[in-house]
Amino acid sequence: MEKRNIVCDFCVIGGGMAGVCAAISAARQGLKVALVQDRNVLGGNASSEIRMWIRGAGLHFPEWQEGGLIEELALDNMHYNPEMNYSLWDGVLYNKVVAEKNIRLLLGATCIGASYENNKIRSIRVWHLQSYIFYEITAKYFADCSGDCILAEFIPAATLCGRESKETFFETLAGDTNDLKTMGNSCLFQLRRTDDEPVPRVPFPFEADIPHEQYANRINFNRIDYETQNFWWLELGGNKDALRDAETINRDLIALSFGAYSDFVKSTDNKSGWTLDWASFLAGKRETRRYEGDYVLTSDDLLASSPFPDEIAYGGWSIDDHSPDGFYALSPNRNFYLDKPYAIPYRCVYSKNVDNLFFAGRNVSVTHLALSSTRVMATCASLGQAVGFAAAIANKYAVSPREVGTQHIDELQTTLLNNDCALLHRTRANRFGFDETERTNATVLKKNERLCFEFPKAYCNSVRIVFDSDLQRTDETRFALKNFPSLCYNAYGKIRMHTPKSLVKDYVLEIKQNGEWKKTAYTGNFQRLVLHDVNAEIEGIAFIGTQTHGANDARLFSIDIL
Repeated sequence: MEKRNIVCDFCVIGGGMAGVCAAISAARQGLKVALVQDRNVLGGNASSEIRMWIRGAGLHFPEWQEGGLIEELALDNMHYNPEMNYSLWDGVLYNKVVAEKNIRLLLGATCIGASYENNKIRSIRVWHLQSYIFYEITAKYFADCSGDCILAEFIPAATLCGRESKETFFETLAGDTNDLKTMGNSCLFQLRRTDDEPVPRVPFPFEADIPHEQYANRINFNRIDYETQNFWWLELGGNKDALRDAETINRDLIALSFGAYSDFVKSTDNKSGWTLDWASFLAGKRETRRYEGDYVLTSDDLLASSPFPDEIAYGGWSIDDHSPDGFYALSPNRNFYLDKPYAIPYRCVYSKNVDNLFFAGRNVSVTHLALSSTRVMATCASLGQAVGFAAAIANKYAVSPREVGTQHIDELQTTLLNNDCALLHRTRANRFGFDETERTNATVLKKNERLCFEFPKAYCNSVRIVFDSDLQRTDETRFALKNFPSLCYNAYGKIRMHTPKSLVKDYVLEIKQNGEWKKTAYTGNFQRLVLHDVNAEIEGIAFIGTQTHGANDARLFSIDIL
């Protein structure tokens, strides 16, 4: 059996939204990164294999729509994939990762072991399914973004699982006893129209026979919008071991989803003109294990919107606690809406007992109830980006993840803010130029109007520009697309997204150096955050917006130097 070695600074296990953002952010800071993904597409629950839509704080709190890499990916999707085709979305993620020269991407590769000594992970073993090659990946730092805490199979990392009692973390909404029950998994499916022709349906023998009254708490067939439905409520497995029973749960979900499709056809007397367009054979997981960090975020922290001096991200999804019985629950899921978004501290994304282990995604250090909110993918992506930056700072100073928090948290937060990741309790201080702290109050310029700043000579690494990408999606009337440009099903691509009209497309950037202004024209921009390398002493910057994607004016939130 062939064996190969990879040596890097930072190894990320899991290529979902958290892992992708962790890998990209670390690579852009100069780290050599290995990204290990056990599927052949990136995106995890957001990929074409599972097709769950991305959600975050912005759906409930539009003024706090997530920025940073998740917004960059959203704008990429609008540009490359306006009809919201899931295969093209896979391409958007793949394109973003392979564009980074510092990332070694391994798709179809599963972590099957780890070498551990002196409270540190030295390396992991990976099996590549298609080439039958074993890899040993040695790194200084590791990030488990698998969602399932896969490294906990091989190292003694502290983990949490199941529902905590009220006494465990003193959570107001918790029950009286601990148990190992979780939220369940779902195999999604999608329907499409067939020009109103009757659709014949011969059920498979493996399909579940579902009592019709079982749908009472889940769906009204006569009111459902099949063009945007993914049948997420076909959920099972929370009352079993979501990891060890995964095979059985997946089989039961396949039977349930196909049985539900047959029931749909019967409920419409076979006259609906709808047919099955796609069905997932891979269950999307909501909850398995969580790592324990130096702090465990609780649902009471969410309800109180507790401030943390080491905040690195925020959430705003409701406390959306699904019943372990899933589809067969006798009562609906519990849902508690929040009054405002909440901060997530850095202490929740590194291990309390493994000295070089980070984590991001749904397996961070939170209680079961807090997880029911933090698990949504825009929040996971934000945590992933923060972890990537933290790994870069740890590598820079040769310190542990914990020491980043105790010694370099200001640098981590500054890096996040510089990369357009907002924080609830800290605003960004600019150098020369301007930076609007409010994300809804842009500086408006007429096309071809010149905005100029001159200052004493200063060293400039790069010029930082933040354009107006309509973060609140005020140009979008459809609720399903307010948060992120993704639909579980888009019949014939008839619903189309477009690059926000408010974004500046073409512009001129002027740099004053040694008393002379030098002009450079840029065309075709479709991003919110743009960094232009300078790496020289300068004494002025000027901006001229010449064209937008549809707006009458050029809108800027920031232009300054780093």
